[in-house]
Amino acid sequence: MSIQEKLADYDQTRELLNRLSKEELVELAERNGVKLEWEDALGEVRKARTKQQMIDVLLESEFRASDLIELLGTSRLTKEELLNCMSVSQLRRLAREAGVELVKSTILGTKKATKKKDIIKALSVLSASKVREFAEKISLIKARKPKAKRRKPRSTRAKKRIISKKMRKAAAKPPKVEEKKPTEEAAVEIESKPRVFRRVLKRGGVVEEIETTVKQRVRRIILLEALEGEISGVLRDFSPRSAEAEREYRKQLSSLLKNKGIPVEERGRGDLDFVSGERGVAIEVGVVRSPGSLRKIAERISKYLDKYGRIFVVVVDETGSEETRRKAEEIEKISPEKVKVLVKNVKKKKR
Repeated sequence: MSIQEKLADYDQTRELLNRLSKEELVELAERNGVKLEWEDALGEVRKARTKQQMIDVLLESEFRASDLIELLGTSRLTKEELLNCMSVSQLRRLAREAGVELVKSTILGTKKATKKKDIIKALSVLSASKVREFAEKISLIKARKPKAKRRKPRSTRAKKRIISKKMRKAAAKPPKVEEKKPTEEAAVEIESKPRVFRRVLKRGGVVEEIETTVKQRVRRIILLEALEGEISGVLRDFSPRSAEAEREYRKQLSSLLKNKGIPVEERGRGDLDFVSGERGVAIEVGVVRSPGSLRKIAERISKYLDKYGRIFVVVVDETGSEETRRKAEEIEKISPEKVKVLVKNVKKKKR
């Protein structure tokens, strides 16, 4: 499979990015103008610091495959990936040098391989080291140029630059204004306000900006609580019909959410099942057919606990056991302020 084909698949793309170091992930982001930042449930923008956080940001963005190939180099690409990067003429040259006959098997016998995929299949008998050696020989992937070290200026030039810098700073610096001490009435008003406003009022001219930020946060919290209420009502009414596969239960819930106009996005595969990206609310559907299923659901919720402000867990209980219900409700103890568990008995199909 080529790099381009792998980048079309979520898990394959994550595997490719995992081969890079943190420094290389930062370089890939800089080349493609991607800011390594993510927004938490309250709308605060945070810097991606860990390798996995950087990968999550890059997965949501668009980056050039050529930049990724260049950063990986020949040493971290598999034999199949290197062969797919080569042109047909380069593949034929490799076959000549390695003494590999470019033929493919058909019903009527062997036939000359002309298509790229057939040529690659014929060359798959070669070892990975042989393919890498040839790739380096033809300079298939450009070698990364080391960052040029900054040249130290001469002492006289350095002094001139320092002096001019100081002069520019002095010119740009506004004249110092004496701070007026607040009157007794103003001091009482300041003390009655929250601590965050008390610090800002002494500086002056920034109060409105801080107040606006607080209002925006309060608005986000109100919208989050309103969405939670809507989702909670829909999930209480959810009555799953018996199905063979877990995805069928997800389809039933997805249809119900769409009918009620709940703004959620279907995710899964590296995330929880349903997510409302703007509000930080997620829904996970778990089917319980054995006690081991509950442990897997709890582990999955713990993994994404820091990513969302509220997580609803819909446990579809096919056992009908009271003990299963009790153990399922214990999942809320992972984080009572964030996690809400709803246990649903399966509605049997009429014969």
